[in-house]
Amino acid sequence: MSQKGKKYFFNLLKLAFSVAAIWLVFSNISLREVMVVFSTANWWYLLAGLLFVIISSLLSAFRQNLSFRSTGAHLSPALNLKLYWVGMFYNLFLPGGIGGDGIKVYLVHKYRKNGVKKNIGAMLVNRVAGLVAIGMITILLYYLSGDTFKIGWPGWFCIPLLYLFYYVVLKYFLKSFLPIHAGLFGWSMLLQLMQLVSSLFILYAFHQFSDVTEYLFLFFFSAIATAIPITIGGVGAREMVFFLGANVLHLNKELSIALSVMFFLLSALVSLAGIYWVFFPPFRKEITTDSPLSPTVTAEP
Repeated sequence: MSQKGKKYFFNLLKLAFSVAAIWLVFSNISLREVMVVFSTANWWYLLAGLLFVIISSLLSAFRQNLSFRSTGAHLSPALNLKLYWVGMFYNLFLPGGIGGDGIKVYLVHKYRKNGVKKNIGAMLVNRVAGLVAIGMITILLYYLSGDTFKIGWPGWFCIPLLYLFYYVVLKYFLKSFLPIHAGLFGWSMLLQLMQLVSSLFILYAFHQFSDVTEYLFLFFFSAIATAIPITIGGVGAREMVFFLGANVLHLNKELSIALSVMFFLLSALVSLAGIYWVFFPPFRKEITTDSPLSPTVTAEP
């Protein structure tokens, strides 16, 4: 089978997993109750949740600019934000959630000539830092939850071990980003905390004021599950984790699925803003002589 054929095959396999997971989840819950949760939601809390999704996206854009600057691709804050929003839009519609990263790698190399491998590294290091931050928050929420099957105090050691893992990965595989490892991690932790606050407001919008730590634990645990590339953009894997986790933790399954779906909808709404920059690309060619990186190319201010 050709490389292109393998790609289509694995994408079809991922689609099959996503469809199967969605079917399994929604065939075992009351869709009517999920719709009741949505229809009775407090819109002010949902707007607050949307606001914190936007804030988390801005923080993620700042992190992106830090990693790109480390590759020698100096982007203005405005240009970087436009580029980030384009990536968000493509991630929403292209399989695997990597379409947006591919677009950014291509555009930055095209207009900054800093090297494709460096740009791929910038995208990869952001994902690694993000997963480490998610893992730490998940562990903390696990200990704060009411779960009676805790593994005991040794589990706390996983938090520094995660950071050690992050540091080792950068030292041996992404060495050029090692000087900014603390900054990347800091931005990652901040944006994940903003997503935690957003999820909390969604729960409040659904009139859920108890067991919030357990729901938030499932939210972050599902984020780890979506990083495993077995579904299309994590769709299905996220809902499956919420469904199974709700059973284990004795939570409301319909509310858990509603939380998952609503966060996705709010994120999708924010991502849709990037469609403007698809039709009006954030980079444009101009004749200039004062760019040390590309003598014939500059970017929109």
